[in-house]
Amino acid sequence: MTRTDHRSFGATLEDVARDIVDACRRAVRAIAVMPWPAMLACCIALAFVISVLPLALFLFVLFMGIKVIVGAFVVDRRRTSREQFGEK
Repeated sequence: MTRTDHRSFGATLEDVARDIVDACRRAVRAIAVMPWPAMLACCIALAFVISVLPLALFLFVLFMGIKVIVGAFVVDRRRTSREQFGEK
């Protein structure tokens, strides 16, 4: 990488850091002026997103994996039984 690439990469990182800090400042200002019922609703929504949604996605992936594994055994068993009956 040339020196120019390093300089542009550093500038990109600075821009990303500045954007993150600006977003955090906006979020803190929004929370500061928020009434209690709205803050409660935001906390409940955030708790849902942080806890329930990943759990649902994990269980979906887990059961799909189990379904694929069981399906592979069923297909293998059917193939084996067809080969046995086909030979006789």
